[in-house]
Amino acid sequence: GAPGRPWPDGLDLDGDLRGRLLRTLAARGLATDGDLDALAAADPVGGERNRAACRAARPDAAAKEAAWGLALSSADRRVTEAAASAMWVPGQEGLLAAYRNRYFSEALPVLDQRDIRSMRRLARALYPVTLAEPGTLAATAAAARAEAEVAAAGTEAGADRDALSPGLRLVLREQEAIMVAVLAARSQPRRWL
Repeated sequence: GAPGRPWPDGLDLDGDLRGRLLRTLAARGLATDGDLDALAAADPVGGERNRAACRAARPDAAAKEAAWGLALSSADRRVTEAAASAMWVPGQEGLLAAYRNRYFSEALPVLDQRDIRSMRRLARALYPVTLAEPGTLAATAAAARAEAEVAAAGTEAGADRDALSPGLRLVLREQEAIMVAVLAARSQPRRWL
């Protein structure tokens, strides 16, 4: 490779490809702040978005907390979605376990205040997808069921508690169906051809 470039000659890395590569490195704790700053500086279009995703992917409790806060903030939509989508990294379940309950108790009410498009994207991105286990399925089903009961009860129950919007309940039902399918697939015996 050329001096100062860690990749072979002839390989052209655009901003998004560099961002994806750096995100993989960041998820393994191998990307420095300098690497992320250089990424943002080199790509004026997607650099900040990629930097937010790389930081969120880091295997570090402080990075996860910062990503969570950013995803629920009112910052730039593209940056909040990048942080949310990069937070759930397979193999980091120990760092992420507490965010399952926080998703249902903290995130859903905040997200329901957003426009429908942002709400749906962030609700899907922040869903505890890597915690594919019965506890996540049960929490999802309970949240969807509770919201349906509040909505069905009308204003009587809604006086004590605001029901989530139909759009957010739909996201919960979608995530529940996906989790059911994942758990069913995992329970099937492996067949080798």
